[in-house]
Amino acid sequence: MKVLIDLIEDIREAIQDDPAFTMNVMQLQETKEGQFTPVGESNVALYKVDDTQKKLFLFLGKTALNALQTFQKLNSLSNEAMMYEVKVSYSAAGQRIDQEIIGFGESLQDKKYLLFIQAA
Repeated sequence: MKVLIDLIEDIREAIQDDPAFTMNVMQLQETKEGQFTPVGESNVALYKVDDTQKKLFLFLGKTALNALQTFQKLNSLSNEAMMYEVKVSYSAAGQRIDQEIIGFGESLQDKKYLLFIQAA
């Protein structure tokens, strides 16, 4: 389980205040050998802090959030919110799926901050 403070610290280290980075999600499929291979990539288009569920939801869409601006806004949340679980939300077969993040990374060449989820 990844929490908001993990995400904030990793963004800070990964993008080094570069305003060109966008936020994206990479879906990974686990092979029989236990290796993960990419099967798809989507933009993180918006986020919602849910104080009732104590979660930060990242929603996929056509336009990608700016990683630096998102980091700055999330960094100003309360100390309690920093421990909220981070989920990636998308629709599949007409149903909302809230997927757990399994890792973070960046593509320096493409200027993308990546969140990794396991493909459903």
